[in-house]
Amino acid sequence: MGRPRVRNRILDAARDLLATEGLSGLTTRAVALHAGVTEASLFNNFGDKTGLLQALINEALPEQTALTERITEDNKQTALWLYGVFEAAISYFEKVLPIAASSLIAGQTSVPSDRVGGFYTPRKILSDRLQTLKDSQRLPQHITPELTAVMLMGAAMHTAMTRLSLGDNGLSHHFTPQKLAETLGIA
Repeated sequence: MGRPRVRNRILDAARDLLATEGLSGLTTRAVALHAGVTEASLFNNFGDKTGLLQALINEALPEQTALTERITEDNKQTALWLYGVFEAAISYFEKVLPIAASSLIAGQTSVPSDRVGGFYTPRKILSDRLQTLKDSQRLPQHITPELTAVMLMGAAMHTAMTRLSLGDNGLSHHFTPQKLAETLGIA
């Protein structure tokens, strides 16, 4: 791994270019130029563009930070909290899916050895949080935290994909905190 300051400059540059130029402006050459480093330095730090995109998603996107904060917040109203997590997950996937799509289409995805247990960190954090809530009797004992986390994140991903491709008109129904609570038996 490269020097942390250079690596952080590259990630900051990639995030800035994504915000100002969109995904089409996120070339390795443009990122290196914006960061004030050589393309070789970018490749030394991230391996390739796919590695840069994965690091951008996992380390530099405010949507992931917002989702993680939402998951870990202490809200005594479990149904409302879970709905907030769902909404934050949709926002996360609306940002992440277009970034990840180019790597997925090219078949260039790889799961780093420290992430073999799950493709993306928020799902694991949610599963752990649900287990904590179950252990403290704030969730019914019939809830399986891992399965619930996968289903909630899967529904959020599906909703994000639908919104990205069809807009809100593509959704036949909208979730509410009450519907989510009833479905999970926590109403």
